[in-house]
Amino acid sequence: MRRTAAVLAAASLVLAGCSDEPAEVTDDDVARIEQSLEQGSELAWELTQAEARVAAMCMQDQGFTVHDRNLMHGRMVPHRFEGFDSPYARIPTVEQAGKFGFGHWVFATETDAALAMREDLDYLDFASAEASWDDPAEYEEYLEWKALGEDYQREWLDAFHGPERAAYLEERNSGGGEEPADEPPFGGCELEAIEIVYGEPVHLEREWGSFWARPDLESPLTWVGDGELYEELSVQYIDQEQAFLDCVEERGHGQWRFDDFGYLPVPWYVGQFYEGGASVEGVEVPALSDAAEDADDPVAFEFAMALDFAECAESAGLRDGAEETWARMYVEQMIDREAEVYAWEQQIEDYLANAQDHLADE
Repeated sequence: MRRTAAVLAAASLVLAGCSDEPAEVTDDDVARIEQSLEQGSELAWELTQAEARVAAMCMQDQGFTVHDRNLMHGRMVPHRFEGFDSPYARIPTVEQAGKFGFGHWVFATETDAALAMREDLDYLDFASAEASWDDPAEYEEYLEWKALGEDYQREWLDAFHGPERAAYLEERNSGGGEEPADEPPFGGCELEAIEIVYGEPVHLEREWGSFWARPDLESPLTWVGDGELYEELSVQYIDQEQAFLDCVEERGHGQWRFDDFGYLPVPWYVGQFYEGGASVEGVEVPALSDAAEDADDPVAFEFAMALDFAECAESAGLRDGAEETWARMYVEQMIDREAEVYAWEQQIEDYLANAQDHLADE
């Protein structure tokens, strides 16, 4: 069993430095830390898939060949870090708007163009900032698993979770078990996979009871006070933001505002163009413009609106240095903890090596 050496924890204290003075961030610092976080994010996703393969081998030994793979990695889907993109980067560029619109139509329609775009590498790169890690084959296998019927599913769950934990989870998922309770420990192939990959599960105590979990795979530095960073960015770009919002209103799209994290509710607004669009309940979304409500072709209107937003962002100056400023602000928050980023990445690599070693031996 490979484990991260304890010296890494000590190294994080030494390398972090003792000065209270803000660290001076260089372009090399930004590039290095960005690359490290991207690599760690990819490794964490690869790890969840490796754990599922370890569990699948255990289940196959018991005669189960079709699986709910989402359960096999505990539904742990790590955050997808795609770089230091500022909130303004969510507004498409003129080139992106011309090719993708806002990208909502790609999954809101079933046209040949939409189906082809789902596999377009440029689109996938454009959409990656908004997407989580995803494996379409996992969902397809889940549908196959569901189609095998309740008897197969129940036997599968007993073998995977262990009978005691499977019964507890079934009761909880059915709405029972709301009183504080101690969750049964992992069992079955789930426990075997956790022990192979992570060494052992984590037992946590809370006021409402205790529960068992896998080690947290999320980088402690993937999220660094984005709301606070946006406040700083907005102070520097307040004139550009207002110029953008005025431009959007002048082009007939109503009154918009950036939220506390610098985001615009574009997905909820555009979702209303299409049948079965996302609910806007609980989200502050501008009222649909008359042009949007009267549009005969929602896809064409989405493209036109995206182009308006893109041109307004460019003319207002939201493209002028915002990405570089955001990246530097982000790294300033974490550079004194760079060793912690490294230690986390090494831990993920060790867990992954455990899984790969086991799979290679089978």
